[in-house]
Amino acid sequence: MSGGALKNTELGADVLKTLRSEGRLELHKGVDSNWLITGIRLSDSYFAPVRLSAGTRDWQRDFATVASPILIGASRCLAQSADAQAVIIPLCNVIAQRLRLSILWPEDANEVNDIKNAIYSDCRKARELESDNTLISLRQLRVVGPE
Repeated sequence: MSGGALKNTELGADVLKTLRSEGRLELHKGVDSNWLITGIRLSDSYFAPVRLSAGTRDWQRDFATVASPILIGASRCLAQSADAQAVIIPLCNVIAQRLRLSILWPEDANEVNDIKNAIYSDCRKARELESDNTLISLRQLRVVGPE
């Protein structure tokens, strides 16, 4: 938790648990972990006001706004690898779950791979935690609210 930097976050524990469960992830050498810490904190600031209303209003936009900083932070901190790319899916799922939402991933594995690749690529290219391209990629996902 980086010296308590993420001690009181809403999403931090879930994000870190998800990253730890993916055993072969490595930190990118020379990259400051503040990308991920700041990403989680920024996502928390978006998560707090939509938490109670998530699933009853514009959840597609809410999901993308909350998820983007975390995904960018993680993608920028982790060494580029297939495992780092694959962690996009569980991170998206855990964030959606916290918002009481579900992501309907395509049944075709190639389509899922294309979506995951596009999100990961946009996250890696981002120079700030709030990237329009990443938001656009995330809004391509089919996110549904509770029934």
